[in-house]
Parts: sequence; C-alpha cells; structure tokens
Amino acid sequence: MKLLLSTIATASLAIAAQPALAQQAEAPAATEMAPVSDSELENFIIAASMIGNLQQNAEMEKAEKDQKAIQILSQAQLTPTRFNSIGAALQTDKNLQARAEQAVTKLRAQQAEG
Repeated sequence: MKLLLSTIATASLAIAAQPALAQQAEAPAATEMAPVSDSELENFIIAASMIGNLQQNAEMEKAEKDQKAIQILSQAQLTPTRFNSIGAALQTDKNLQARAEQAVTKLRAQQAEG
C-alpha cells in the first residue's frame, strides 16, 4: 500500500504523530494489545507520517485535520484505537521499535525504487 511514501522521515515521526488522535480514542494497555503484523506496522508508519504532516498545516482548522486524519486511518485500514495502541506500544516495546526501524528502511528502499 503506497500512501505518500515520500512523507516518511523516521520511525520517531510515527511516534510523534500518535497523539494526533488521542482525543478520539483511548489506547488500551500495551500488554492487552494484539500482535502487530509487518503490514500493519508499515501502514501505521505511513499513516503516522501523513497525519504528522497534516497536523503541521497551519491553514487547516482542527476539525478538518481530524476528519482528514480519520480518512488516512481508514485508507491504512487502522482504527483510531488501534493506531493509538500501536503508537503507545512503540514508546516502550524495544522489539516493536526495532521492527519499525526495519519497516522505515524497507519503505525508503521501495520509495527509491519507484
């Protein structure tokens, strides 16, 4: 799934963008979370990057940003709750952090190819 791969900067951007939807859904404890597949992690990184860029747009109203963020999550096949759960897990789960770094590297390579 290619959703503006050019916006991917680092895995830390995925974490930074995570609070964008915090008001819309509470994240359950990481220990209760279902495992994150590789494709879901890639979708999270892309969506987080896009949402991060969206949040930086000073010309848009908050309500419009929130609506577009929900659309981005829908395209990425993530609910706000799942997005927030993955973001919270990335802050503490070293294994998930390493996988996210690998996913960013893979996405960058795909972007470079075409």
